[in-house]
Amino acid sequence: MSKQMESIKNLMLLLKINESDYTLSMFSNDKVEEKYGEINLLKMPLENESGMDLLVIPGYSFKSFTTMLTKLIEGMPFIKNKYRNLYMINWGDKVKALSQSVTDGVPEERKYIVNDEFREQLATLIDKFTRSPDMNLHNFTLLGKSAGGGVSFFLAGMNPEVKVLMVCCPGITNRGSVVASRPELEIHLAWSKDDDVIPYSVHEEIVRQLEGQNNHVIFHSYEDGGHELNVRFLKETQ
Repeated sequence: MSKQMESIKNLMLLLKINESDYTLSMFSNDKVEEKYGEINLLKMPLENESGMDLLVIPGYSFKSFTTMLTKLIEGMPFIKNKYRNLYMINWGDKVKALSQSVTDGVPEERKYIVNDEFREQLATLIDKFTRSPDMNLHNFTLLGKSAGGGVSFFLAGMNPEVKVLMVCCPGITNRGSVVASRPELEIHLAWSKDDDVIPYSVHEEIVRQLEGQNNHVIFHSYEDGGHELNVRFLKETQ
């Protein structure tokens, strides 16, 4: 077992989740691992056998994975009866470093564009796996946070099987134009006013972009919660 998978198992132990209640697998092949490092997929069967699947994409760091999973476990009463399975990505150890290096030497005015190009690459990678026999996801909900929220926008734009898009304080430069071709997509955007990473005011640009291209978006605002998934968001969207 890899150190990365061992770290996830230790985290599940701390969260008091029995090994029989989840599976952990490699979400990559040799070619992917060479570029992005090991990528893991956590799967937890939930209680609604006829419900949608929920795919969660956190930020690039293991800390982001840890805090988001902790919030999901805290909010489990609000999601266990709605979804069939919870899938969650843990990014490879190279992804965060890559996200920082892709802008090295890039002119300042192009850095934001390059960051989106990297998010689109990751979305394309995840899209291939959601369509693979191992997952074969259909009619599913996508939940992303921060950089993972940006990746989620791209994934929702390229995969029509994403029926509901939930994003928390997403890092995305194009402000949602990638889902312009999907007016039927149900979008929930959440932000806390005390977010000290991506300013709360950014939500206005995203909502304006989405509404201007005829997307249906519901905005969820919170007084506190910082740059994290807010459990109240899970409750409001159950």
